[in-house]
Amino acid sequence: MTNEIKSIIQSTFRLRGLDVKLDGSQYLLDLASKIPSTSLTFWLDQLIDLLTKRNLSSSIIDKDTVVLVVNELDAQLSADSHNEGLFSVINAFSMPKYVYSRTTKKFIKKEIDSDLFGSAKTRSEVFWERYDLLLQRTLRHDVFSQLNLAPGLTNKSQRYQLKNIEHLLAAGSKSEKVVVLGMLSQLHETKYDLQDPSGVISVNLIDAVFHHGFYFENCFVLAEGYIDDGIFQVSAIGLPPPETQTITRSYFGDINLTGNLHDTSQKTKLRLKEIEEKTDDAFVFLSDVWFDDKKVMEQIQILFQGFAEDPPFAFIFCGNFLSRPTSNLYINDLADAFKKFTQLVSQYSTLCEKAHFVFVPGPQDRHCSKIYPRAPFPSSIQDILKKRLRHVHLTTNPVRIQYCTQEIVIFREDLLQKLCRYCIKLPTDNYPNHLCRTIISQGHLSPLPVYMTPIYWPYDHSLYLYPLPDLIVFCDKFASVTENVADCTIINPGSFAINKYCFKVYIPSTRDVEDSQINPTH
Repeated sequence: MTNEIKSIIQSTFRLRGLDVKLDGSQYLLDLASKIPSTSLTFWLDQLIDLLTKRNLSSSIIDKDTVVLVVNELDAQLSADSHNEGLFSVINAFSMPKYVYSRTTKKFIKKEIDSDLFGSAKTRSEVFWERYDLLLQRTLRHDVFSQLNLAPGLTNKSQRYQLKNIEHLLAAGSKSEKVVVLGMLSQLHETKYDLQDPSGVISVNLIDAVFHHGFYFENCFVLAEGYIDDGIFQVSAIGLPPPETQTITRSYFGDINLTGNLHDTSQKTKLRLKEIEEKTDDAFVFLSDVWFDDKKVMEQIQILFQGFAEDPPFAFIFCGNFLSRPTSNLYINDLADAFKKFTQLVSQYSTLCEKAHFVFVPGPQDRHCSKIYPRAPFPSSIQDILKKRLRHVHLTTNPVRIQYCTQEIVIFREDLLQKLCRYCIKLPTDNYPNHLCRTIISQGHLSPLPVYMTPIYWPYDHSLYLYPLPDLIVFCDKFASVTENVADCTIINPGSFAINKYCFKVYIPSTRDVEDSQINPTH
């Protein structure tokens, strides 16, 4: 093993036209033996990048130079967690597009349509790409896996075989009971249909048992039933089973689908994991923060006072940012509101200098069209904030944050209200839990009908939840909630302006979520 590491070190340096003296080579060998093999090449590349930036008098590197550069690299990697390299904000329009290939059984990178609104072909591909994503995930689930079991295990759990709609249509007027993965649609008034790439069939849901979750037009479901007179009689209907990110990555490796600065997922960076576990950083999430409301701003000041001596890593403010957004003078009103916010936060120099401030637009922030992903606020707002704040991020909605090894997805939309309005059958209780399970099962932030939440078709992939992130922040008007589905934490901080100034605090090192609230002074 030692000889293999030594060979890697020598070849990596020689590819850059460099060589290391014997004592320096032994020093590197001792260090490299403590680094996981998956991170060794990355570490060496970073080391050589720093070496080449120095004014080297020779291509032969001595031990003293190696020690200096190693210390410099350690300082970069283990610097305080406010280092920009450990934190990145990934806007929706900068995410690369990866689609699942049935042929290669891998994710392949696909060119994004240059037309923002896409073509008719792009629109149809959106739903089939979602279908392929869910199909491969569902087929791996224990209930549907076709791998042969040991004889002693065959009777311990019931197994099903997925069929497509073409199979149902070929069955004629009668068929045995089968399970189908398809998209619910309504091609004719008062009637529902089930679609997949092989065809479409009418369904009868009158006697169907609905399992946990919301069901609505355009959602993908697992329907169990049989054909009778050309109609698929559904006896039970459920959502596709979720899959933990650990299982997903065991099949697809460390490919980075989110598009941050690294080619591989940051889950593989053990150095970042060490930093993450040793820090006490916190993320503060607030939604519906009305900068034009005097009472809200008073509570924001109390919030800042509480964090002034020990600043969190980041404040994430989600819209709406105006209590009564106007139309003609909206940008002027928005600018005035952010000026008031800047004046307020400038009273706390430690916050201005150390904390990151992330601003995610809400559904009533009218700086752009109501199509997802929504564009960030204009640069004029950034200019206002930059006068006082060191770390400012005006983001798209949704947005992804990479902190050390963790991925956080933030989406500001009143989803629950829309799901309740347009679902086929309303759940009996605990609507927030049904919402969380629905979104995780669909693998998409907004699987609602397109007439409810329009989407730029070429950027539909920016709303994917696959692999599952570590934390999903749904900023909705309904009450504050924390759930965990398939090892993914889902939180809703609630409306700060409406729900008695509530917010959430997330601690990445322990993955704890703290319910917080400001007690208004009387």
